[in-house]
Amino acid sequence: SMFSCYDIASGKLRWTYPDTFVGVHGSHNAPPDEVGLIRGSYGPTGVAKLPDPIGNVWVIPTNVSEWHVLTGDGFYLTRLFQPDSLKYSWPEQAVPGADMSNTPPGMGGEDFGGSIAYGKDGKLYVQSGKTGYWNMEVTGLETVRKLDGAGSIRISAEDIRLAQTFHDQYAQAAVGRRLLAIKKLTPAFTGSLDNDFKGEDVIRYQKQDEAAVRSAAAWDDQKLYLGWDVRDPTPWTNGAGVPENMYLSGDTVDFQLGTDAGADKNRVEASLGDLRLSIGNFQGTPTAVLYRKLAHDKHPKTFTSGVIKEYRMDSVQVIKNADIKVSKRGDGYTIEAVISLADLDWKPMPGVTLKGDLGATHGDQAGQRTRLRTYWNNQHTGIVDDAVFELMMEPRNWGDLTFE
Repeated sequence: SMFSCYDIASGKLRWTYPDTFVGVHGSHNAPPDEVGLIRGSYGPTGVAKLPDPIGNVWVIPTNVSEWHVLTGDGFYLTRLFQPDSLKYSWPEQAVPGADMSNTPPGMGGEDFGGSIAYGKDGKLYVQSGKTGYWNMEVTGLETVRKLDGAGSIRISAEDIRLAQTFHDQYAQAAVGRRLLAIKKLTPAFTGSLDNDFKGEDVIRYQKQDEAAVRSAAAWDDQKLYLGWDVRDPTPWTNGAGVPENMYLSGDTVDFQLGTDAGADKNRVEASLGDLRLSIGNFQGTPTAVLYRKLAHDKHPKTFTSGVIKEYRMDSVQVIKNADIKVSKRGDGYTIEAVISLADLDWKPMPGVTLKGDLGATHGDQAGQRTRLRTYWNNQHTGIVDDAVFELMMEPRNWGDLTFE
């Protein structure tokens, strides 16, 4: 979509500005935050006329932890609030004068609505919040200066070469490697992904630099070996009250697989043989939970959200004999897990290619709620704040796993 600004007197279109990924569901498909990128908006919440050189402004709230300010001349002026959940910084107390620059406009997810007011004192005020209202003054606008437009910018041949290098690096990272060869190997885990899976393919994927993930896998006749190296400023924190809720309550790592080679590769929903293995820190203990949407051996659980009242999983079980090794560091952690093939009710066959995916979830600073979901192949992972959609498997978005 586009924001379109018209001159009222003449009816002429003055300018447009991209209003991409509109509303809640549009923002689920949005990339990470970027200066000038508007995601998940419903339109302006108000307009004000500020002193020169700013003039008219429109303030645009969104549901992805950021507000935006556009000027009457069609320029992007500034962003309000902190859109990156890994960088939230809350004031010690909710008192007048508290700095809210690095907080979300509410609780960090689906913080709908808000309003603005231009006071007689010449200051801009905004009201936001979720379970309570915050009244805030916008400071710093008095430092805005107008550029005179004079002068020139020189772009050298070296600048162009450097830009092309960046372009190629980003393009390669975006394309990724959609085929993962999983070799027959019995690694001895030491906490080092590169050493323990030496000679194996190690996939890399990320939505943010601070949340980059690497993963690897191997197998033998009895077991499946999985490894993740995850960047995370608050590593390995999870506030789940029950194991089956770890995936929505903070940091976890994830392995998803369709064990039936004959299943429809473009299936939208999980079928018999599809599984999801989620590993997290449950009350201080590394814990693996196995989910099956459809299963012969039933251990059912029902999940609910604001959109879907009842979503049934045929089987949800803790894998009690999973061998999980955790290595934490200041900016992340490494998880290596040994899972019995008998617990998965499956055995790899050399030369067979199956649909599957690997990923990780990142929680907020308090370790209470998942705020970012990152997967190797499935890019439809923008939605948070919905327990059911975060749980669903999407086989059509999985990559190809070839067992060698």
